[in-house]
Amino acid sequence: MYNPNSRNNNPYGNSPFGNNRRNNSFGSRYQYQTVYGNSGMTQSSSSLISKVMSLLAFSFIFATLGTFVGFTLPLTFGGYWAVAIAGFVVLFALNVLIQKQGINLILLYLFTFLQGMALGPLVSAYVNAGLSNLLGQAFIITALTSLGLGLYSWTTKRDFSRLGDYLFFGVILLLVTGIIGILFHSTVFTLLISFVGVAIFSGYVLFYVQRAKYMADTLPNAIGLTVSIFITVLNLFIYILQILSIMRDDRR
Repeated sequence: MYNPNSRNNNPYGNSPFGNNRRNNSFGSRYQYQTVYGNSGMTQSSSSLISKVMSLLAFSFIFATLGTFVGFTLPLTFGGYWAVAIAGFVVLFALNVLIQKQGINLILLYLFTFLQGMALGPLVSAYVNAGLSNLLGQAFIITALTSLGLGLYSWTTKRDFSRLGDYLFFGVILLLVTGIIGILFHSTVFTLLISFVGVAIFSGYVLFYVQRAKYMADTLPNAIGLTVSIFITVLNLFIYILQILSIMRDDRR
């Protein structure tokens, strides 16, 4: 734990949250502006998290619209990959142009729309298989988990600044084991990977929400955090859905 009464109570000045170290996150690569010391920190963090919550709300609205498009206009295999690659391109452009007012918001919502569109075929598969209830269950569990972790991270005195180092390597390990799981088609192995995925992205919720407490109240900061939290929650939803499917023996 860090000492809240210290002269500089920002645990992120010399951490992955500061500007002097690499950004060990998988979402936005933007180098966040950090608030140092106590002066104005509470007011700044409250204003910043309000911006993030507002941007997240609109981001999920655009993602929902994208999912509806992907659901009603079924994507071919090539079309899916075109949408996925376009999402990566837009994310890269957002990282480069995140300081450009107006353009940054357009790129943010375009990215979330494309991510929702890429999710369309998955939603379609569940609906066509009569498993819409699993989608609802996964959504509720994800929402409650994210909200609970976010509130805990915002109010706790625990320091999650070093968590990013481990989570970053955890994501890499997750990708590698995911490929292995595809090759061997082991349900038990896939279930284990899914639980690890939930743990990793739950950790990222803690990491990113607490980061907001020590960031300057700027729109680029808010957009960068929004992208990171959006990707985190989306991945959390997918892994929770996979766990529910395997436990229902409906992984098809």
